Amino acid sequence: MTSMRANILNGRPAPCEHDELPLARIGTVQPYGVMMVVSCDTGAVEHVSANVEEILGVPVRALLGHRPTVAFTNPESAARIEDILRPGRRFFDNPTPLTARGQRFEAVCHVRDNRLFIEIEPYVDAEHNYATMVQASLDSIVRETTVQGLYDAATRMMHFVTNYDRVKLYKFVSHGHGVVVAEHHAPNSNLPNSFLGYYFSATDVPENAKEILRTGKTRQKPTQRGSVPLLTLGPQGEVRESGQSVDMTDAWLRGIHPCDNGYNRNLGVGSNIIFPVCVDNTVWGLFVVHNRDEKFLNYDSRVVIEQLTMMFISRLIEVEAAEARMDERQQLAVQMVGQIEAGQEVLSSVSAKRGQNDGAVRMLAMYAVSRHLAALAPTYVSGNGVDSVQPGRAEDKFSSDLLRLADADGAAILRTGRSMHVHLIGTTPDAITVCGLAGLFGTRLPGFADGGGRVFATDALGDYAPISAEVKGIASGLLAAPLGDRGDMIMWFRRERVIDATWAGKPPTEAERNSEMMFRSRSDFAAHRAPLAGASRAWLEAEVLLAAQFAQAVSEQWQRYQRGTPASAPLPVAALPGLPAFASHPEPTAFPQPSGFGDLPQPSAPLSRDAAVVSRLTFVG
Repeated sequence: MTSMRANILNGRPAPCEHDELPLARIGTVQPYGVMMVVSCDTGAVEHVSANVEEILGVPVRALLGHRPTVAFTNPESAARIEDILRPGRRFFDNPTPLTARGQRFEAVCHVRDNRLFIEIEPYVDAEHNYATMVQASLDSIVRETTVQGLYDAATRMMHFVTNYDRVKLYKFVSHGHGVVVAEHHAPNSNLPNSFLGYYFSATDVPENAKEILRTGKTRQKPTQRGSVPLLTLGPQGEVRESGQSVDMTDAWLRGIHPCDNGYNRNLGVGSNIIFPVCVDNTVWGLFVVHNRDEKFLNYDSRVVIEQLTMMFISRLIEVEAAEARMDERQQLAVQMVGQIEAGQEVLSSVSAKRGQNDGAVRMLAMYAVSRHLAALAPTYVSGNGVDSVQPGRAEDKFSSDLLRLADADGAAILRTGRSMHVHLIGTTPDAITVCGLAGLFGTRLPGFADGGGRVFATDALGDYAPISAEVKGIASGLLAAPLGDRGDMIMWFRRERVIDATWAGKPPTEAERNSEMMFRSRSDFAAHRAPLAGASRAWLEAEVLLAAQFAQAVSEQWQRYQRGTPASAPLPVAALPGLPAFASHPEPTAFPQPSGFGDLPQPSAPLSRDAAVVSRLTFVG
């Protein structure tokens, strides 16, 4: 499926004091392992964690400026380190088994910024062998056919691989908040408290942390005992702390901020692992795995879980599409495009008929066809510039189907040109507001680029456009796509959804978010009821893709009509006395255009009842 993720801009988290914490360059290392940062050019250790002597028995000064092999007296381990140091090597068969001081270790290596990171972790056995973990995970994920069933199966599999006390599946929602959508406890869990259904404030995951999570890297914290500094040599040969000089984005051993350690201790957690679930460059959610006591998960198990998260999100996209009946909606879109084409043939045929006596009847018939097709035919007939339809009536089935296509509460179709027209369906802002929103694309809202999908979606329009509370209530969700290249557009709307949320602790106020409080460990996780507002139901990526495809199909149909010659060419307006002007391809008019919106010239002579109706119709191409 073509990715539409870059075209979806959901509600933005409120600014917070700790958003700019230099987490990737924190300058510390978790105490359970040793980190060596080696120059790829010289093979010498430039930085090493302060605990190297405690774990490997080698003083810091003996390593800095020397090859890392000096830390290993075992010939086999030294040879494996030399193999890791081969010039030009960028890929590694992780993990590499090592021995030091009679203890077994594993080295996990990667290269970043022309630096080789060698992370040395204690060896522990996995709960199960690699093949068993992979097969069990695959079997469990593939058989699920509902979204909630998949959530529950994934948390069970996380427990199977880790054997931790509690597994939570945490899904990000609008404005950066998260909700626990599934939870699994070990039979003898030492962490019996449940957070299922609880919401967590966006402030619990700083924006810089999300930047790291977008890499898909697992975050393991087997102990909450703090971190040790990364050390290097100063200009005078003195040993000093490395500070923020090393980017540890991809490092397993990257240190933990004291605030984070305190957060977990206040939850009663001695060890935790975070597995990000990513779609393209977006963090969909997190598997958060807790254990009361300190516990370490080996490299193979972590790799299995990273594979499990990829299988999970791939299957989730499929199951969400099935539950949303996307196959049926795809077929509906194809049928609607065919109806538009057939309707255009009717419009062309009716407009080509000669004779003055039946002019009013012909124009009324054309108006009925145009209304039925929701103004999406290449040419159409509008009434007074604005049509408003409440779906549900048989004659408005096409309009109802247009809402079904995107599972929307309302829709608007805008036709530009000399005689601008707005067709409103269901629950929408008024015509002037809709035109104003259209005019924001390319300024406050992103423009419709030719590449990457010509579509835009958000669940929190109020974050991006200056709309009133009333408009936010009926149009927090916006899905929009251009029709052709003249400024015409189709929009779908979703109402704001106000959730009576149960929060894990009281969410911080704006003043608290921008205070030193954000650098203190949170201790309040008691249930707190407060509404969560400002966003609609989120648009599925499959829905955004279908909207883009539908708009593109309609646009291509218009282009074919403009290039070709209709079977029965419509008569010029001069041949139809008393009827409004006909424009084949009017020049586009910029949005918004509220002044005089929908006003058409009135005829100078008295008209019959039928002719008076027709005088309010405009034939537009």
